[in-house]
Amino acid sequence: MNKIAEFFHPRRLPFHFLLAIVVTLVLAACSFWILSSYTHHGDELSMPDYRGKNYNDLRDSATVGKFVFEVSNVKIFDESKPEGTVVKQEPDPGGNVKRGRKVLLTLSTAVPRTVKMPQLAGNITLRQAKHILEDSGLELGTVVETESDSPNLVLGQYREKTGKAIAAGTDIKQGEKIKLEVGVARRNPVDYGGDGDVSDDTEADPQAGNIEF
Repeated sequence: MNKIAEFFHPRRLPFHFLLAIVVTLVLAACSFWILSSYTHHGDELSMPDYRGKNYNDLRDSATVGKFVFEVSNVKIFDESKPEGTVVKQEPDPGGNVKRGRKVLLTLSTAVPRTVKMPQLAGNITLRQAKHILEDSGLELGTVVETESDSPNLVLGQYREKTGKAIAAGTDIKQGEKIKLEVGVARRNPVDYGGDGDVSDDTEADPQAGNIEF
């Protein structure tokens, strides 16, 4: 009994060593508990798929208590969907996220947004023009090949519906298709005899693969 009391005497080195270990363990346990509470450790949920659902219905649902919804300033025109339908979300559905995660929702609109027609004709390749159209909210329509000294460069830009030229800066509905005239290397004409004429211009489907993107 006297040996035990002597061991725990404050003046003994073993006592201070044991006390330091105990204090360290207690502090480590408290730190882990505080960190787990702060980061909601282990409190993860599967991200639902909100696409195709109406935002007003989601806002009034119990899901609001699990996630924080934020609506994007950019709306996507889709006449096939009711106004306010979720067409895109971030994070994507299916992944595990923490409770309270912010979810960015992109909604549909029944009113087409207008955008400025970009300048494509000039020193821009067809591949670059396609990316510019997509970034502007427009679509690539028919590609017309014209023999030129500037192969694979865009020579002209037109409305797909009317075939009329459209100048850069013109207001145009988002999602509209743009027809492009693209140069191709000149080919030596072949004389097959007779009076038949060979056309220099051909139209190509941009998905057919005969145009380099």
